[in-house]
Amino acid sequence: MSDVLLVQNTRIEGSGYLGELLQQDGFEITSVNAKHEKLPDRDFSLVVILGAPESANDNLPYLQAEEQLIKNSVEKNIPVLGICLGSQLIAKTFGAKVYGGTRTEIGFYHDLKIDTTSPFFKGFTNPPTVFHWHGDTFDLPKGATRLASSEHYSNQAFQYGTAIGLQFHLEVNEDMVNLWLDNSEEKLKEIPYIDPQKIRSDIIENISIVKSNMNNFYKNFKFSFDL
Repeated sequence: MSDVLLVQNTRIEGSGYLGELLQQDGFEITSVNAKHEKLPDRDFSLVVILGAPESANDNLPYLQAEEQLIKNSVEKNIPVLGICLGSQLIAKTFGAKVYGGTRTEIGFYHDLKIDTTSPFFKGFTNPPTVFHWHGDTFDLPKGATRLASSEHYSNQAFQYGTAIGLQFHLEVNEDMVNLWLDNSEEKLKEIPYIDPQKIRSDIIENISIVKSNMNNFYKNFKFSFDL
């Protein structure tokens, strides 16, 4: 039985549809709230590191522990999937700079340019629909392969060894998007080009597409790493 470590960095950013897929496939899942729980001192078949509002540059012991987990896992050829903050931590772990971007991206986007030769994006339309919620970005670690870029950000997805970083969210479901908006709506109103109500209205049209993309990526990821 393959076992998965899900590292959650904030209460409201769970594994969403990705977690459902892992459960359906019978993976044994260990979930850790990294802010309050110590990371298990053993190896897993797969490590997933989820997002959070914090920066990868924050001097927080639990984020430093996650960087060590990423490093150790890749050295042992264990697959690591980093989403949003998780992708930034992968980049930082292997020597790349993480920094504030020029534009906050929140909502459903359709401008992603994926590497169509990558096995991880086999079967995707180009550009695919994804969900964004980030203000930071990163440079690529030396030796990494860029897998996706967009109009405002050169690095939206990459591979470094057995680690895959996705700046965007494919795992979200309708409840997650609404919860994130509920927790941030007043703050988002301060950003003139972000309309929380429009994002809510976009859910119906886009969430099933994002779910399909998550399903496709998940199958490709499993096949690529023989999980």
